[in-house]
Amino acid sequence: MRVRTTFQILWLVAGLALLLGAGRDTILGLIPKPRELPRFDGATGQPWIAGDFTGQFDYQSIAEAAIPTGIKRASSWQGTDAFQGKAESAWFRATRSVIHVGVAGYPQHAGCSVVAEFRSPDGKIARLTCPLSNAGEQWRVWEIDRPPDAVAVRVIAEDRASDYTGWVAVTHPFRAWPSILPIVFQHLQLYATLALALVLIWGPGLAWYPRAAAPEIRTLFLVGNGPLLLAVLGAAVWCLGGKIAPTTSGFGAAAIVWLMIGIGAKRRGFHFEVSPTMSSALAVSALVVVAVTAKSTYSVGPAGELYRGTISRNYTVGDRMDSRFPFFIVQAVARHSGPAAPETERYFQPWTFFSRGPLAGLAAVPIVMATGGRPPIERPEQPWQPFDPQGFAAYRVTMMSLASGVVVAFCGLLLLFVPPSWALTGAGLLALSPFGVHEIMFTWPKWVATAWLIAAFSLAHTRRPFAAGLTLGVGFLFHPLILLWTPWIGLWVVGRTNRTLPEIVPAGLRFGGGAALLVIPWMLAGVVAPHQPEAVLAGQGGFLRYWLTADRQIATWATWWHTRWLNFANTFVPLHVYLSADSFHHARAGSAYEPSGRLVKFAAVWWNTLPFGLGLGLWAVSLAAIVRAWHTLRAAVVLLIAGPALLITANWGWDPLGLMRECGHPLFVAVIAITCVVAATGNGWISRLLSHRAVPWLQLPETLLMLWLTTLANPLPWPVDFGRLDPLCLAINALALGAAAWVLFRSRARSVA
Repeated sequence: MRVRTTFQILWLVAGLALLLGAGRDTILGLIPKPRELPRFDGATGQPWIAGDFTGQFDYQSIAEAAIPTGIKRASSWQGTDAFQGKAESAWFRATRSVIHVGVAGYPQHAGCSVVAEFRSPDGKIARLTCPLSNAGEQWRVWEIDRPPDAVAVRVIAEDRASDYTGWVAVTHPFRAWPSILPIVFQHLQLYATLALALVLIWGPGLAWYPRAAAPEIRTLFLVGNGPLLLAVLGAAVWCLGGKIAPTTSGFGAAAIVWLMIGIGAKRRGFHFEVSPTMSSALAVSALVVVAVTAKSTYSVGPAGELYRGTISRNYTVGDRMDSRFPFFIVQAVARHSGPAAPETERYFQPWTFFSRGPLAGLAAVPIVMATGGRPPIERPEQPWQPFDPQGFAAYRVTMMSLASGVVVAFCGLLLLFVPPSWALTGAGLLALSPFGVHEIMFTWPKWVATAWLIAAFSLAHTRRPFAAGLTLGVGFLFHPLILLWTPWIGLWVVGRTNRTLPEIVPAGLRFGGGAALLVIPWMLAGVVAPHQPEAVLAGQGGFLRYWLTADRQIATWATWWHTRWLNFANTFVPLHVYLSADSFHHARAGSAYEPSGRLVKFAAVWWNTLPFGLGLGLWAVSLAAIVRAWHTLRAAVVLLIAGPALLITANWGWDPLGLMRECGHPLFVAVIAITCVVAATGNGWISRLLSHRAVPWLQLPETLLMLWLTTLANPLPWPVDFGRLDPLCLAINALALGAAAWVLFRSRARSVA
């Protein structure tokens, strides 16, 4: 499919996202509301259920997202799990092919049960036991296929357990339209919102592309125009929140930009000036975002998934809550509360609004508001849905789309050093690696910040020190990990001068001054702004503590060296994090909720370690390339790999389980970059191997294992209400990754031809 046709379709689908967001409630309101089944005996004014259960829920909170409002319910939990009893509903008319009953609690707990009885005209009874897994404090809908001859149905619930979780609750049987309808609508809205995010993030760069500028400037505009425009619009929505509702201004801002992009593209005849290489890189990055969006819509994750069953779920285990920090900014905008307001600080505690950069959260604001998002006042822990009304799913696809910019930025960087075919090869190696895909899926702005760091390096290499520093400062406002690479880019700036004092000093001052224009004011704001007493990690000071800590405690010399060794080994030695007793049995190795099995702990190697993050094959090739580069590109190896590796090892003392996802993103990029430069400048086995057309396909098995192993092998998946399209999500994920591999395969075939 041609670029022109692809963009036209994407732009139209993005417009559909605006319509679906504005009309969500109206469209879903067209589905007839569920209704309680009428009594079989026709009696009115009689209790719907008899027995020991209570219909009072003053002392019990059960999430109601799955059941319609107004449906009667009854529970055996009466202030304690020790209560026992039984309840039988009246007989109700069974005229529909599917009968719906809400179930909560623990119907599979020993001593608890929920049964539906169907009665035929001749009085025969058919009993069906509820197959739903334990839902806990959350309603699930049991959809029961009515036996062909049944004319009446009743529900019997029993609780003969007195131990912990020994309770069960049921609702009045009701009739409803097939639940697949709202699920399909949510999936449609999700992918339309993804199209909107891609158009608003990449459209400004494509539409206002400086054709006559230098390559590094063109890449910067392509990668940066959309995110910065969205961030500015998000800030405007925030400032206007006292006069115009954020949902209104956010929708208007997104719609205007969408329309302007379409008009500008039409005037160009939907012809864009980007090279075929950058077009392919854009296609690969977009396909990866489609793949991880499909994965994020799969209803179940690994055992012990953080925030499982809620809109904040992040598909991994551990206690890293960073994936939802930028959403707190969206919540603050929706409430029109200031950055240092107490209600805003409560979201971030023990950090603050100023502890990280604001740009990622601000960029998500227009898309969340334009697609009907209504961010909650409380923390985002409402029951999970494929496309939730709170706007977290819209935020998620925005963050994923922003993160994919690292693929395009990396391709642009490599074009300064290697031929186009090798630049796309490097971008593909990053895009299809297990770590590359995982960090696009994990909704934090570290890949976004890395993209700006890459752009800063490109400017430093082309002797634009002030622009490099300013670009680095913008990256800092996405995530502060940028600062760990500032010294090395500064040294690269010096190396690109004539190395005389009259040139070194001005170049260094221009670079430092450009960065300081944005970094220093933000740091000062974090110090000056008032903070709540609970914000013990306020501003950038929390990150400075990493140098002095060992496993979240103030370090002694012994513990400092021990944790640094473990971090180094767990990052660079294959399987050390799994085979080392200190690491395997570490308190934070595994789920924050429950003991994790070996499979879950093994899966951490894909986002904590360099060998598995790259993929074992690419890691082995990169080792050989770095050894060869030591003889020909020693300065690059020292400044971009060895020095940063030692610096981040010394810095990270929060826990000793590996560095890659903590601050190793630029290091990951540097390893692939040097590997590609070595391969492109030689004719040896490294070059022949990496240029082979099979390489993209060979990357997929490890990446698919990273994505799906612990999910599909989860022995005890938790109950879900939106899993009907899980097979479709799995298929879309595999097809999108396969399509990305196909784009790379085809580009290599053309370069060989």
